[in-house]
Amino acid sequence: RIGVSRAREELEALVGEPVGEVTGDADEMPSNRVLVGTEAVLRRIDRADGVAFLELDQELLAPRYRAAEQAMALLARAARVVGGRGDGGRLLLQTRVPRHDVVDAVLHADPSRLVEPERSRRKLLRFPPVTALAAVSGEAAPAYVDRVPPTVERLGPDAGRWLLRAPDHATLCDALAATPRTGGRLRIEVDPARV
Repeated sequence: RIGVSRAREELEALVGEPVGEVTGDADEMPSNRVLVGTEAVLRRIDRADGVAFLELDQELLAPRYRAAEQAMALLARAARVVGGRGDGGRLLLQTRVPRHDVVDAVLHADPSRLVEPERSRRKLLRFPPVTALAAVSGEAAPAYVDRVPPTVERLGPDAGRWLLRAPDHATLCDALAATPRTGGRLRIEVDPARV
């Protein structure tokens, strides 16, 4: 895993021309023909002949339940930027798991191919949207979680954070609303992006 700056230097040597670097911190968009950077590049350009994802496995295999969904969104954004096969646009994916459901969906330009495998995984693991989750943290979290009704499953704590799981959002929201709060900071995040 090389950083963006090192990747820019190596790509510059390879293509024999200046390469622009784009990260989330960058204030200005470079005018170079070739750009390298974080996903911020995809948010700042409207058109490209090609987009390459180096080490896509970092997204595909990330330890979070929404990894496949988020990787698919990233690749869909890149596909929009290159304009599709009919416009000559190309996506290059470097991965050690070429048969991953996300790669299959992108290869066939059919995001629906990801839906059933992802639904099956989430059902097996009891993650949203099959269930409803809330992450609870903050100094008041221990007292709050102790008061949550038994209709909600409590998981944790892990690093000062609890997960509350319910069979559906109505049950979760009713339990959260019925739980009395004490003084102190409390953060509740329903269907958190990271678990």
